[in-house]
Amino acid sequence: MNCKSCGNELQETFCPICGEKKFDTHQLSVKHFAEETFEGFIHFDNKFLHTLKLLLTKPGQLSLDYTEGRRIKNMKPVQFFLVVNLLFFFLIIGNNLYSLGLNNYITYQPFTSFETVKAVNDKLAHTGLTLAEYKQLFNEEIIANSKEFIFIFVPFYGLIFGALLFWKKKFFVEHLIFATHFMAFILLLNFLGFYLVSVPFSLITKLHYSQLFDDLYGTSISVIVALYTFLAILKYYKSSSESRPKHIADITWSVIISLGIGYSYFTFIQGYRMLLFWKIIYFK
Repeated sequence: MNCKSCGNELQETFCPICGEKKFDTHQLSVKHFAEETFEGFIHFDNKFLHTLKLLLTKPGQLSLDYTEGRRIKNMKPVQFFLVVNLLFFFLIIGNNLYSLGLNNYITYQPFTSFETVKAVNDKLAHTGLTLAEYKQLFNEEIIANSKEFIFIFVPFYGLIFGALLFWKKKFFVEHLIFATHFMAFILLLNFLGFYLVSVPFSLITKLHYSQLFDDLYGTSISVIVALYTFLAILKYYKSSSESRPKHIADITWSVIISLGIGYSYFTFIQGYRMLLFWKIIYFK
């Protein structure tokens, strides 16, 4: 019996050349189809939960396992990021950190300092739409765009980690893997923060916006990002085999990098928001 996929003479349950399972007509039964479908869901669920747990509880270990060849228990980096990305944008209703409504851009600083009000007025004059009509179009566009362009953070952070830790002599793809898991953590952190902090605060205080809360919340997120980055760098870019002075220098540099990542975190997001704003204004 030959393998249905590659034609190899199949002597085992799985083809040793391409991995295809040995075929028989019983696999076309309703029972087998149902069992295979159920098994697929359970297998995906187990992998996702295991990957999620490892990402949250052991910073850097997920990236380390993947680059060292321990991959069977976890989802692939991009696959995992895609799932987290979909869950983040699907389960957070309304505005989120990455897709703000037009009202934010024409009302609050620092947006208005970039002449966003003038840009919107020019757009209204050019299209003949009312502000209410354009708000609806803009808000729909930014929700869709924010899901697609969130990927730019992965190569962006990959370049940052690669440049700041270049002496570790890792391939660029290894930095990308680390950045992919880092961004997955960021999305999960903001998802948890939204439902465990922001929503309860709004329900309890009945406030639409509080500068004090926004400052405290932003500072807390930045601190968590910095701490997670530090622990992840120590694990992934490990230097346990190096001499003690060099190891101490590594830890010191890791602290500096982590503080920089935490401090600039919202600055990068602000740049991303403005990128989306100008894209929608000029290309839609």
